Amino acid sequence: MESTKVKQLRPSAGSIKEDYSNNEELIKRDSIKDSPFEVITKEGKSFGVMGNYRLTEESKDAESVKSELEKITWNRIIQVVMILNELKEKLNIKKEEKV
Repeated sequence: MESTKVKQLRPSAGSIKEDYSNNEELIKRDSIKDSPFEVITKEGKSFGVMGNYRLTEESKDAESVKSELEKITWNRIIQVVMILNELKEKLNIKKEEKV
């Protein structure tokens, strides 16, 4: 039996090398040492996150976001407490559903 090759469509995308070398990084994630925070850079804009929760406004400078996240302020403390509380509530809901 004769094998047929199928053409793959890749609209507006360049070729991707098998080893993924020299491919552009779409999202950059930098962890902040000794903290639960990370700086996400996407399309030239950076913002701070804790897990899936965004903490800061977008900025063109990743270093300014990092320095903002390294500051311990009341606002940051309240954000972290609220995130932890929401995660705890979600966990309790999942436990109740299993029962």
